Amino acid sequence: MTQAAIVAQDLTALAFVALGGAIAYRWYRDRARTQGMLAVALITLAVVAVLGRFQDPEHPVLVLSAVSIALFMVSGFFVLLFRHELIPLSPKALTTAYVLLAVAIVLGIVDVVWFQHPSPSVATALGIALVTPWAIFTGEPILRLWLASNRLPAVQRARLRFLSLGFAILIVLLFVVVIAGPALRSATAILLTQLVVLLVVPAIYVSFAPPALLRRIWRMGEESQVRAAMQDLLIFSPSREVLAQRAAFWAVRLVGATAGFIADPNGKIIATTGIEKARAADLLRHKSSGPRDTSARVVVVPLHLTEGQGTLAIVGGPFTPVFGSEEVSQLRAYANSVSAGLERARVTERMAAIENNKTQFLNLASHELRGPVTVLRGYVSMLETGILGQLNDRGRKAAEVMAAKVSEMNELIEEMIEAARLEEGGVTLRSVDGDLRDITRSAIGVVTPLLEARHELVLDVPDRRVRVNVDPDRTKTIITNLLSNAIKYSPNGGTITCQVRSRAGTAKVSITDEGIGIPRDGMATLFTRFGRVITPETEHLKGTG
Repeated sequence: MTQAAIVAQDLTALAFVALGGAIAYRWYRDRARTQGMLAVALITLAVVAVLGRFQDPEHPVLVLSAVSIALFMVSGFFVLLFRHELIPLSPKALTTAYVLLAVAIVLGIVDVVWFQHPSPSVATALGIALVTPWAIFTGEPILRLWLASNRLPAVQRARLRFLSLGFAILIVLLFVVVIAGPALRSATAILLTQLVVLLVVPAIYVSFAPPALLRRIWRMGEESQVRAAMQDLLIFSPSREVLAQRAAFWAVRLVGATAGFIADPNGKIIATTGIEKARAADLLRHKSSGPRDTSARVVVVPLHLTEGQGTLAIVGGPFTPVFGSEEVSQLRAYANSVSAGLERARVTERMAAIENNKTQFLNLASHELRGPVTVLRGYVSMLETGILGQLNDRGRKAAEVMAAKVSEMNELIEEMIEAARLEEGGVTLRSVDGDLRDITRSAIGVVTPLLEARHELVLDVPDRRVRVNVDPDRTKTIITNLLSNAIKYSPNGGTITCQVRSRAGTAKVSITDEGIGIPRDGMATLFTRFGRVITPETEHLKGTG
């Protein structure tokens, strides 16, 4: 055997020792039962590799050989127990595995004691008989884990597959070495096989602790989904409940868990996915009170909300305790976005409630005021006409002022009713063919009583009919409002021009005045609900905006 082959064997043993030590350290730090099973499997495999370096192939020590075979079988069996922790075996299958382990160990001892110098064919048969149980112990788990990884997020899927790939290489290599026999005892063959075994070590290691760069590469395919989820959470979720439900779903998806839930600062479960609310409340209660839940691993991260600290929790599935460390770290950052989304939804819902209350108030106030104002209008009208007796000059002036104020109140009430209808979506348009000139003249007839001597209203309409298909009442209301605003915001008088034009199939009504005007920075407020541009010149004027 060449020096290179000896160095390769030493490096292989050292690599497995380092791998076993790294896994043992991670198990000691986390104390997860599932991880412990795999740690035992790799540590025993490392011990087998070390014991092999103390053996002389020509004159092996029987005790070391028997111990090596027993530990070799135990390493494979603990891989099966690792699978059992993730995906439980049936009692019958587990019992069969124990029996197979005992038979394999006994067969190995028999091989060491009674078949020290077998013929090549017998050696091959015994080798296959010993490798087969180990291949069963490890092959079934890696196949099951590979298939199960298809349903997991990218990082967990890659980690499971690297683990499966590492053990698959070992299985294939063992059968090749056993079947090839003497053909692979040359220095070159030993060097090549040891190099292949060395490749297994990083494959198994990255399944436990992949570098950050490798995790980012694995996750690149899911980044678009995560971005879409964040956009969905922060922008498009219509309510707090819907947002919380989606947030819980994506939290579960993010870490490959089986379930998740969100609780408010009072401990009330507001969203769940994959779990009943009662079960979620029970898990949260156990998590907050101290005792650890033995049937499920729960990872809890805080949600910093205005009303206090809420909770985002995910219930670890069979793969999360071993393969979810990176995802759980990502979950903490994800929780910050969820908090922002929930706050946005809370503010949006509060604004919607305020708007709803405002609409209800407008409805109530306008309808309740309509009756008294109608009565006032009637009595003021009787005072003006003398039905209640003749008034002196001062009385008539007072009646005129009262009539003007009652009319102003009535206009405000009508505006409130119209606003309430718009808020509730109760305005139904009834479009008919008509002449925009006639609609405009009708609107001018409404505002003419508002004109004072210093105002001049000019109507500029074409000679030809301006055909439109509109709701005449609503269109008249719009033009009336624009004209009344032009009059109201021209306290010093001036010319108010109402122009009707038709061009290229589009009809237009434009109204200009010589009044106060609207500052450029007030345009953003102008067409908001109940928005008024308040300036020293306009603050004394009435209106709902």
